[in-house]
Amino acid sequence: MQRLARTLNALMIFVLVGILLSAYYQQFTKQGEPCPLCILQRLGMITVAFGLFLNLWYGIRRSHYTLSLVGALVGGSSSLRQICLHICPNSPTFGIPVWGYSLYVWAFFTFIASLFAIGILLSIHRDETKSLRINWFESLAILVVGLITLSNLVSTYLECGFTSCKG
Repeated sequence: MQRLARTLNALMIFVLVGILLSAYYQQFTKQGEPCPLCILQRLGMITVAFGLFLNLWYGIRRSHYTLSLVGALVGGSSSLRQICLHICPNSPTFGIPVWGYSLYVWAFFTFIASLFAIGILLSIHRDETKSLRINWFESLAILVVGLITLSNLVSTYLECGFTSCKG
């Protein structure tokens, strides 16, 4: 059961990184600069992934899932805020829609799915009695979390510098 939970943690990391990479694709190929709320949503996804990363690195703990839950709640609330800003009829959407939905709507779906997935992982959680070695899949997940975090820091710095972003 412990190996299954670790594999699911790594799989969730890959899903979150894939979503972040698609946002970077939109940003750099379609010239869709992220607004401050979009940056908060990206940080929320990175926080969810970082809690899962901690589970892979140090072993599965409820406190690591708590960090992921907080990231999902913060990111979900910022995406819900952005949905509410653009929900009025004739209100322009922000960004380029993907399958009819804006990226902030997809982010909201992602955070809701993350909350459910972490809830399921917590329900099957058992305290680890022995530490398992990190396999190649988990090592790759750890690497991509580090790379996506670094790329987010660099892209946010290039957009905003050391001042607050203007959106």
